[in-house]
Amino acid sequence: MLQQLLAILTDPGILIVSVVAMTFGILMGALPGLTAPMAMALLLGFVYTLPTDVSVIAMSMIFLGGVYGGSMSAILLNIPGAPASAATALDGHPLALQGKAGRAIGLVTVSSAFGSFMGAVFMALLTPWLVRFSLQFASWELLFLVLFGIVIAGTLSASDPIKGWISGFLGLLIAMTGMDDLHSVERFTFGSSYLSGGVGLIAAIVGLFGISQVIISMAPAKVVQTFVTRQVTRVVPTLADLRGKLRLSLQSSVIGTVVGILPGIGADMGAWASYSAARQTSKTPELFGKGAIEGVIAAETGNNAVVPGSIIPVIALGLPGSAGAAIFMAALFLHGLKPGPTFLIDNHDLFQYIVSGLLFGSVLLCVVGLTLARGMINVLRVPREHIMAVVIALAVMGAYASKLQFNDIWMMLGFGVLGLVMRALDFSLAPLVLGIVLGRPLDEYLRNSLVISGGDVTRIFDRPVATILFVLLVLFIALGIAPVRRAAGRAWRGLRSGAGR
Repeated sequence: MLQQLLAILTDPGILIVSVVAMTFGILMGALPGLTAPMAMALLLGFVYTLPTDVSVIAMSMIFLGGVYGGSMSAILLNIPGAPASAATALDGHPLALQGKAGRAIGLVTVSSAFGSFMGAVFMALLTPWLVRFSLQFASWELLFLVLFGIVIAGTLSASDPIKGWISGFLGLLIAMTGMDDLHSVERFTFGSSYLSGGVGLIAAIVGLFGISQVIISMAPAKVVQTFVTRQVTRVVPTLADLRGKLRLSLQSSVIGTVVGILPGIGADMGAWASYSAARQTSKTPELFGKGAIEGVIAAETGNNAVVPGSIIPVIALGLPGSAGAAIFMAALFLHGLKPGPTFLIDNHDLFQYIVSGLLFGSVLLCVVGLTLARGMINVLRVPREHIMAVVIALAVMGAYASKLQFNDIWMMLGFGVLGLVMRALDFSLAPLVLGIVLGRPLDEYLRNSLVISGGDVTRIFDRPVATILFVLLVLFIALGIAPVRRAAGRAWRGLRSGAGR
């Protein structure tokens, strides 16, 4: 891994790409309404043209920077630039109201860098172990693992589990468009030669995250942006600010990494879980929400630890842990790589390169974040109409650059409309993206399973792991349905009361 890290540090081209990608991610994340997955989606078409190693580094930098950037507007405007920064605003904005905006930004920058660094360390330690476990999986196990991941993502990322499942399985259905890999039979193409090649990942992702968000962001603002300070003073944290916070930072890093591994949850849950744990373990919980340094550190450490954590299941299982990780996985697919149990065996050097890039990115995040902190207040003053015009231009260029086909622009606009409708109906986009990305692997696992078993689906019960995953999948779906869950609760309470007599 030291060799890969030295290769990054000694390559001027990679250093330039890293700084540009990190800066872009931070700026996009800082602007209210523009998120890390959106930043990754916009540049996916451009990053795709780079060599594989440079591409994964660039996507990692955008991912890290985008999650961190939302804290800037959360502190200065009390408007989280992304959902992951909502917990940061609880104590970050009160600190700014007390004239400590620079101190708050410095703390979130160092905390974000620490969370990312520790997440990368956990990634290096946990991924090989998870790969050894996943190598026992065959097609049946992988099939149910993908379905289980979609169901979990739909349950945890949406207010209504059924809407989350609909979103996820709609993504799987969309991914079936085009010619199947076995017999080259066209599916859902409606006679279109363009659709016979399948739905373009870049066009779909850019449309869902880019176009739909632009339209929503251009609606009349519900909250007036009010800056609490005209300038940001000292941003480098003092030793007094950081003294005694190591236990809290490690605790939040562990929570963020674990949350990142779970499919479809995202950095916002990592931030809230870390914030809640910090409040419960604090000696002064009454200060939380009033400018507590512990709250700022916990939220930012947790949400940035989610980034490497969400990439762990991508490498080990071929199952993304968040929308951003799904886009990262899409970038690997576009370079002809197949994330999953054999990825680490076939691409061990690339895995070490990814970990090295995240470790380097954590340090770069601290440097670039502190450098941009003073000027960020001026960036946030730019009229959103100007920002959205740039976003639209990047979206169109990114969609077209992927295949140099004008039809991809229409595809992007179509998915933009779909994303807008789904947002309006309160459907989560994260399961939809996971479904689109995982659709082709699911198709492959299903075909292989049926070929091996001779079409006999009961053969899953000959495999203990597949049987367990199948039972868990059924139980998870059943308990996600409100009437079934209430009936199960009543039955459980009846059994407990009967046993207590």
